[in-house]
Amino acid sequence: MKILAVDDDPFILELLPAMFEQADLNDLHTAPSGPAALDMIKAQKVPFDCLLLDVDMPEMDGIELCRRIRTVPGYEDKPVLMLTAKTDSISIEKAFAAGANDYIAKPFNLKDIYNRIRVAERLLVSSKTIKRIDASDLSKEGTQVAEDITLADKVFLANVGRLILSFSLGNYITQLDRSELDNYQVFGVSIDDAERIFEETSQQGFLHILTSVAETLTDLITCPHLLMSYEGNGAFLCITRDPNLPEWDRMEAGLQAKLDALNLLSDDLKQESISLSVGTPIAPNANRTQRVKKTFERALSRAEMRYASKCAAA
Repeated sequence: MKILAVDDDPFILELLPAMFEQADLNDLHTAPSGPAALDMIKAQKVPFDCLLLDVDMPEMDGIELCRRIRTVPGYEDKPVLMLTAKTDSISIEKAFAAGANDYIAKPFNLKDIYNRIRVAERLLVSSKTIKRIDASDLSKEGTQVAEDITLADKVFLANVGRLILSFSLGNYITQLDRSELDNYQVFGVSIDDAERIFEETSQQGFLHILTSVAETLTDLITCPHLLMSYEGNGAFLCITRDPNLPEWDRMEAGLQAKLDALNLLSDDLKQESISLSVGTPIAPNANRTQRVKKTFERALSRAEMRYASKCAAA
């Protein structure tokens, strides 16, 4: 695995090669700044497989560097790990929103490095199967979706604010400090009757609906702590630390009102509007090894239960 580490601290740049060598990771390159890293990336004939970026750097911080790396052809899906102070939660959230996939908290040790790099290797393999859709292209007239998608596909809608890969959201939740879990709220948002909508509209039309739902979420929850992922089957997972999050029923009504105003339906759809179900928020599961699976499943099931209750009351 060919790795680039970027940090303005000379001590870190000396420490990392020794630590990586102990972990049998010998193809490590270093850069002292964001601009130097971009020059190295563009000069490589064989691209880097993974990038480690310090968050706090002068001239260009790691978040801006991550954002720029994601615009370099061939680096849209490369694993990016942030090196950051453990208490710097806002920067971590901003980094994920800019395209980071994981983070390593300072001060770190060999075990930290080894574990997170192995996670990055899994992402490098899985990224080859991710169906990446540029959301900004969906509104362009005449643009066709290059890949066939199914309803269950966890497509990645690039260029939608605060929307990240499901894999990355799992990494974020896994590393949350147990003492802080009660400060977080996780909830699911699902498109009602998504299977029928998917069948009755074009793939591009369905992707446009997904993009609109995601953008509506970011409009309603205007806080720097929101992160979300698309989980397939018309469902989104959201996590936030916002203490002023609206009650779930008010949130559902607010989302619905914003979505209705967009008038997304085509003539192909045999219904008056697209409706959403918002599950009641939960705290992440306390068990770190089971946190992703149990939290994701429970949050999504609550959105499903909400839809079922609306159907029963109809």
